[in-house]
Amino acid sequence: MPESRPGFDANLRLYAQMQPDGPSLAHLLSLQQALPDGTRLVPRPQLHLTLIHFGKVLDVHRAISAQTGISRSAYEQLLAEYIARTEALLPAVSFRLEPAGFAGFGTRGSTLVVEYLPTPELALLHRELYGALVGFLGAAGIRDAAAFMAGDPNFMHAGTLRPHISLARGFAGDLPSLPLKSVTLQPMPVVYPGH
Repeated sequence: MPESRPGFDANLRLYAQMQPDGPSLAHLLSLQQALPDGTRLVPRPQLHLTLIHFGKVLDVHRAISAQTGISRSAYEQLLAEYIARTEALLPAVSFRLEPAGFAGFGTRGSTLVVEYLPTPELALLHRELYGALVGFLGAAGIRDAAAFMAGDPNFMHAGTLRPHISLARGFAGDLPSLPLKSVTLQPMPVVYPGH
């Protein structure tokens, strides 16, 4: 992987994620507009459903290197292979998910999300993506991937599929009682989304 590859220099985050289609995005934006004034809304381009969160690429290298001593160039090569494998696993078709309800995520429950019911297809995709992540960590020299992920904030939730889309951060008060609709989600490129 070239040294100048965008993402490494900026230490951007890496995700496997799905984005809402046009009508689904309009529904999510209408939910945001119904929230109380002063609510810190997730920006429109960041409305997505994360399948696997990788984290900031250089931060992850530091964490892995501390345990394995892997060089940056070897890590970048393995990461390029991981990205290619992850992108190959993402479906060419959309997923339609039914809402489960609003929830508060995060340590204080202050991230307002809409949770969705997982489908068998989404669960299978998540298992495959999780397997690719475990394979990447093993290739990077991590002997016990589960223990490593449990202790790293980037990966601690990687093994669990809890489909959701974040609407607002710093949310306080009761969960809204707004009508929820199903969403149709399309795969997004994995490489360095801009957050």
